[in-house]
Amino acid sequence: MRLFSPRKIILFILLSMHEPVKITKVAMFIDGSFFLQVNTFYKYHHYVGKSFHYSGFIDYVRHKVAQLEHSRYNLCQVVEAHWFRGRYPTSAMDLKYPDPTKRLEIMTNERKMEDTLIYQGITSHYYPLQVDHETGETQERPINVWFATEALAMAAQGLFDVLVIVGGDSEYKHLASKLSALGVRTMVLGWNITYEADTQNGFRSRYIKTSQALIDECTYPVWLDKIIDQGLEDADRLIQNLFHN
Repeated sequence: MRLFSPRKIILFILLSMHEPVKITKVAMFIDGSFFLQVNTFYKYHHYVGKSFHYSGFIDYVRHKVAQLEHSRYNLCQVVEAHWFRGRYPTSAMDLKYPDPTKRLEIMTNERKMEDTLIYQGITSHYYPLQVDHETGETQERPINVWFATEALAMAAQGLFDVLVIVGGDSEYKHLASKLSALGVRTMVLGWNITYEADTQNGFRSRYIKTSQALIDECTYPVWLDKIIDQGLEDADRLIQNLFHN
């Protein structure tokens, strides 16, 4: 019978006790209207003067989840990324933007956004915006129900461990509560911004705020406005990479 040395026996025991590597599956759900408001702020009203870089944004999310989950960057994988936003159908575009030049500009920008989402592997979900023919006003339809339904359906299938919410609506707090009951952690990227914007009626105050009720309900609240300002001041490479060079 072959005998093993004490050193090999100890090594075998240690290897047997080692826990298997666990991948943390991350899903990122983005309220497109909210995200674009934040993006506009940084591009036109913040000293950084740049748009978000989507791959840098996703990279930051992986690092932050790894930190909060006490894991490692390579073990935190974004397995689902979804974008929700309203969009005018062609018939409504003619009514909303009678000037063909403006209409072409809007449609071109939408196409560029779609291209970006496709290249980054982000699944887009659009709901039709309608225009009131009498007033010309947009008839808004909230996306939070669709947003929440998709997230809950995926969570019930065990498709992710952590949901990252990029949105500010207080209604998302119900989603966070439901996911918590399913054992899914939630992280909200929040902003609390006030700035002055030049409008046709002069300078007006603008606000971008993530609901405090949503912040309180999530497992991992992250005030990204403060983190970005501090990171830019410290020349933090991870924060700098959030924006296009």
